[in-house]
Amino acid sequence: MTDSSLEESLYRQFLTVYVLLDDGDRRTFKKIALTITQYNFLRALDNAAADSLTVTEAANILLCTRGNITRLVQRLSKSGLVRVGSDANDQRLVRIFLTAAGKEKVAEAHQLHQASIQRRLAALTPAQRQQLIDLTATAVQLLKADLAAQSN
Repeated sequence: MTDSSLEESLYRQFLTVYVLLDDGDRRTFKKIALTITQYNFLRALDNAAADSLTVTEAANILLCTRGNITRLVQRLSKSGLVRVGSDANDQRLVRIFLTAAGKEKVAEAHQLHQASIQRRLAALTPAQRQQLIDLTATAVQLLKADLAAQSN
């Protein structure tokens, strides 16, 4: 195999892994009426240092537009999982807060997700897991460096 076909094979393997992980996550969160994006947003809110996020902060974390965050917040607000309020220091800023129901939902979702990850990856030995972590960490660094170089 040539280097370029090895790189293409590796790329296709990464895509396949992504699709399989994504499908498993969709199936997991469907059990509790959440999408992957909703879960990631709720987790980001749950992990936020200030117990809230602005629309811009959320968009940066989820790598999407502010418009997407606004629509996501509207849906989650109707479900009672988040609430919108103003910033204590800057009234122009809108902050998004996790409600008590949202905290319960994200905890339930996190528990299901952890069980799903464990079930799907348990067949790997600890040494294999560490090897994959090391190799994918290297791949992530290379991909980030390439994106940074393309931005300049």
